[in-house]
Amino acid sequence: MKKTLIALAALAATGAAMAQSSVTLYGVVDVGFTSVNNSGTGTDNTGLSSSNMTTNRLGFRGTEDLGGGLKAKFQIETSLTADQPGASSIGDRGAWVGLEGGFGEVRLGREYSTTFWSGFLFSPFGTGGVGNGFGFANRVVAHTVTGQTNPIWNNNAITYNTPRMAGFQAHAQYAFDEQAAAGNNAGRSAGLRLNYSAGPLMAELAYSDTDGSGATRDHKSTVGGVSYDFGVAKLMTNFGQEKGTNAATGAFVAKVSNFEIGAVAPVGPGRARVSYNNTKIDLGTPTDQKITKFALGYIYDLSKRTAVYATVASLKNKNGAALSLSSTNPANTGAANGRSTGYNVGISHVF
Repeated sequence: MKKTLIALAALAATGAAMAQSSVTLYGVVDVGFTSVNNSGTGTDNTGLSSSNMTTNRLGFRGTEDLGGGLKAKFQIETSLTADQPGASSIGDRGAWVGLEGGFGEVRLGREYSTTFWSGFLFSPFGTGGVGNGFGFANRVVAHTVTGQTNPIWNNNAITYNTPRMAGFQAHAQYAFDEQAAAGNNAGRSAGLRLNYSAGPLMAELAYSDTDGSGATRDHKSTVGGVSYDFGVAKLMTNFGQEKGTNAATGAFVAKVSNFEIGAVAPVGPGRARVSYNNTKIDLGTPTDQKITKFALGYIYDLSKRTAVYATVASLKNKNGAALSLSSTNPANTGAANGRSTGYNVGISHVF
């Protein structure tokens, strides 16, 4: 009897310990039909594409209650393309472990840069499909023309998030370059982000400074955004400036400036989305390249986790710009001073 009671007590203790920990498997599968047409010498394409409404992913996250208000946390998230699966690195969308308590939260590992969030949180279309916000898309353009390679995540990063106080929360990040060669600091990055959220109002401002070396140039980013939910519609706007300089001499290389305004409104059983983007690319020439874009979409919720969606968009290039609505998935190219039009229709499921 005594052994039985001891065994039962041990089992109860084990159950209590397990109850204090949790691991969650989650993900998104989003696939749709996409068609993009480019005028002039541009190329067109039609086919299936992934991540048109919500970015596809497969992830694990967990917490453990350590007592005294302290928690251990982790997250490992990996990208996937459901229309044409290819190789992905485990944790390419983030991989970190951290501690959370009354002091805030500390994370160690691969994390979003401080200047990613504005173009996502304050854009009606976020990062997906032909309607994706230029606040995000042109960060990639800016990093491409400046030679920088990490517009979204930072490896080898220490990230600190303060507790939210009176609606404010601050985030600080430092990423080590871990370069073996002396004088090569490529990848070293420091960033700050300040977010305010209270009731229907949200706003933020963020900055990051990333070192380069050789072809990978120094990069400075300043972004921000504001949104207000009026009930009948949520209005939002975001802006950003990405500046690249020669890592060796400090000479100007390129600057991309972007402004977006849009809204999300409940209409019938779903949500309507609309946005306007205005972007300028300064390459040090007398005339800056300019791009304007308009997008309109609708999301019909079949359940809390499944939705069907449709988006149409039109982009206009000026002064030598040659962007397209979606240069990949399916592949196509824009034409200098040309117009790019397209649409997505698809299904998105969250689990």
